[in-house]
Amino acid sequence: MQCHTRLPKCLGSAHSLPQVQLAASRCSHARSGSAQSTTRCQLISSSTRSSSPFSSSFVSSRCSSSRGRQRRQHLCQAASSSDAGGAGAAAAAAAAADPSEQQQQQQLPAFTEEELRQLSAADTSLDDEALGEVWRSAFEDDLDGLYGYVDRDQLQYANRIRELKATPKHLWEQIGILDKMQSYPPGLVADIMGMGTWRLNGTVDEVFSFLVGRLESSMRELLGTDLALYPTEKWKQQGWDFIDSLDPKREWEGFSYVDMPDPLKGQEGYPRLLIENRVYSSRVFRKLHLEVAQRQDGLQVLHMVLFPRYDFDIPILAMDLVAAGGAVTLAIIDACPVSSRLQLPAHYSQTMADLQANFLPESCQARNIPEWGAQIFSPLCVCMKPNTPEELGGFMKYAIALTRAHLMYSQLLEPLRPTDKASARRLSELLACHERFCQQQLANTKTARVLEVAFDTQFTQDYMNKLMFDYAPREDVPWFDGSLARLYEYFDNVPELWTDAAEFMKTRMKLDEKKASDYLRRFLAGDPSIKLPRLSFALQHMYDYDEDFQAAVDRSLAEKDPDELPNSVSSMGEYLAEQLSQLVYGQSAAQHAQAVEEAAAAARQKQLEEVAAAPALGKEGKDADKDKDEKPGKGDDKSSFKLPWKK
Repeated sequence: MQCHTRLPKCLGSAHSLPQVQLAASRCSHARSGSAQSTTRCQLISSSTRSSSPFSSSFVSSRCSSSRGRQRRQHLCQAASSSDAGGAGAAAAAAAAADPSEQQQQQQLPAFTEEELRQLSAADTSLDDEALGEVWRSAFEDDLDGLYGYVDRDQLQYANRIRELKATPKHLWEQIGILDKMQSYPPGLVADIMGMGTWRLNGTVDEVFSFLVGRLESSMRELLGTDLALYPTEKWKQQGWDFIDSLDPKREWEGFSYVDMPDPLKGQEGYPRLLIENRVYSSRVFRKLHLEVAQRQDGLQVLHMVLFPRYDFDIPILAMDLVAAGGAVTLAIIDACPVSSRLQLPAHYSQTMADLQANFLPESCQARNIPEWGAQIFSPLCVCMKPNTPEELGGFMKYAIALTRAHLMYSQLLEPLRPTDKASARRLSELLACHERFCQQQLANTKTARVLEVAFDTQFTQDYMNKLMFDYAPREDVPWFDGSLARLYEYFDNVPELWTDAAEFMKTRMKLDEKKASDYLRRFLAGDPSIKLPRLSFALQHMYDYDEDFQAAVDRSLAEKDPDELPNSVSSMGEYLAEQLSQLVYGQSAAQHAQAVEEAAAAARQKQLEEVAAAPALGKEGKDADKDKDEKPGKGDDKSSFKLPWKK
């Protein structure tokens, strides 16, 4: 089993993106009988919040109220209806000079409900415009940077090394150059880690491994300390972190992929299906789900959905990549709208269109979207079957760029609160759209068929309804500000597989008992690998926890000279190991271990001499054996393909 190694510090916090604070002020101006509104956005660098690489507070201040704008509009319309030229100015001056006439002119009719809705929509439009401005300002002038950040970070680190080499050693501490070398840039880490500790790492095709590494590292980089594990009781304790069709009940405790070989074609269990999940949550996203599935006959699937919390107004980003027979047959990604009319905000639509124009080649041809998808996808959904390496590479770049832009966007948002009827209606609409998304995804029968063939109907329903596309607004996932470093520390101190310390100690006791029994049995059978430390552990465990064994040892030691006995109970195992070795082999444990090593060395030397004395194989026989070893087996269903930009 691969252990979770501690990731470099740069995965827990970002260094490449500015923190921003948005101040948006709106002023209304009346010109020629029409009210024109302008929005000014100022991007102010801030170092007050270190918890997020791309965080801001959205402060909106209005120069005047909606009713004030209506008053000015009414006055301007009155002025424009007067005589042309200087007559309008004269009439306005006369009205100002006569108070009674001015009071009469200021009496305005009450707003209708439709007018109030229009004013509210105008205010919302201005808010969206300001939000889009500050979001796009982070990458608008460098769209390629949303994908090329890895090359940028690699160049940055190479420049650090050049600077280090060019600087005399006695100046390193003075100019602080060593501090810059303490961590790797995030983009460099993304390529170093790849799929990291995924159990399917090295078994899926390179395209999938590349995408998973970039997408997961982007979550860690851009969400920073916002990122946390999804509650384990909702997936890990259900056995959904790793699923094997040959071990659906987890009898092998998640290690079946190592210990159980693949069945041959035609045997029971073929084709074997392996599924691995990584599930996170954050302040904005109730669930960030990455799933990789690999079937023995060559089917591979990458599934990603970023579910926002129910009170955040942000699209649901969804992506699927499917390969079969050594080629990608389906590539689809979309920011699914959370509006009843399937409309995205104008600034979001513009960003998607710009990214598609920048990364997708013109030769890309769209696939027909299924009926269930037409109910949730936006008009800018990318659904294609890549026919060339350029098309596949373009899709991969677009998927990474859109995901990074989406994560940046999330850091600018605050949750909606039902402070008025408009916000309450919007929250209700968000809930309805989340439910619609999950229902339509569950209507996709292809996913269900693959799972039902490998498992059963009940498993398929539970897995799809509770993990893949769950809708439970009353059970929203709690969020806490815990960095990845703190998560690793938590898992080191609190065993996640056990509900309490007593259960953990009980399980550990059983494992130690089994280990001690195994060591003692192998020692008595003459196993040379059971040396003094292992034998001492076995006898110490028996003395500590086996009352009958302890009583027998104490009785036998009662007649011994006290000076010959161990100084403490904790060293009883080593003393008993020496005594047992003398009894069985007639020598101490150290002497016995040395004798075993000498015998093994003599046996190896004899084997080498026999090999050296044996006649050499002829060229024909040697070449034949080599060809036989290198010839691939027939019926090998696994196929692989290289990244499109690699020869």
